[in-house]
Amino acid sequence: MKKVSLQFAGRDDVKGLCDIEQVAWSLPGEVIEAEPRKIEKRVETGQVVTIARVGGQPAGSQFAFKFNWNGNVETLTTWDDLTANGWTDKVHVPDGNTGFFVGVGVVPKFRQDVFENNLVESPQRISQLLLVNTFIKLHQEGIRHVVGCARIPFYHQKSVLDIEAYCSYRCDDKKLFDPVLRFHERLGAKIIKPVAYAMDDQESLDGGCWVKYDLDHVLSVSPWDHLR
Repeated sequence: MKKVSLQFAGRDDVKGLCDIEQVAWSLPGEVIEAEPRKIEKRVETGQVVTIARVGGQPAGSQFAFKFNWNGNVETLTTWDDLTANGWTDKVHVPDGNTGFFVGVGVVPKFRQDVFENNLVESPQRISQLLLVNTFIKLHQEGIRHVVGCARIPFYHQKSVLDIEAYCSYRCDDKKLFDPVLRFHERLGAKIIKPVAYAMDDQESLDGGCWVKYDLDHVLSVSPWDHLR
């Protein structure tokens, strides 16, 4: 089985991060990836940036910053607003009380496979490992809650539903219909607020859904209990 290695990125990793961003977030008919300077600034300002490599090849990335949040869901407006349109260096607060994950990007050819890794004993998908690696780092720095405005890329398939109905829509197996929301719920997130506009994103019909992780809980349950 192939192995993936995760590490926190430095300046020498910027090119690899940009390469990942270009292929992981470039969708047919639209471009939603972060431009190189945004990625450089995320690294330069000391945000939590993880890069995953398979056989030395850049395979995935995860970005997260800190901000101060009082827990009021009403203040969670759009992804564009809360991230300064992706210029997270403008909103990053080094001693902030809440984490904000910006994206989980995986090179397409690595998305469906599981890998041996340097985080947990069992093989896992890169997307899951990236997010948990971020959680561990933030938790070590005293952060107890992490939020994010998740894409809802299957919304265009159920456009007859309003945003609230779509974000709670479940399949016969009781799992959420949208793959991104299903991913976050599986890792322990709670859906806290669908929004009709998050960012320009055709697949999501420009919508999004705020999710929240309680890190004390997430990092205390199987299969992550030995990561604390």
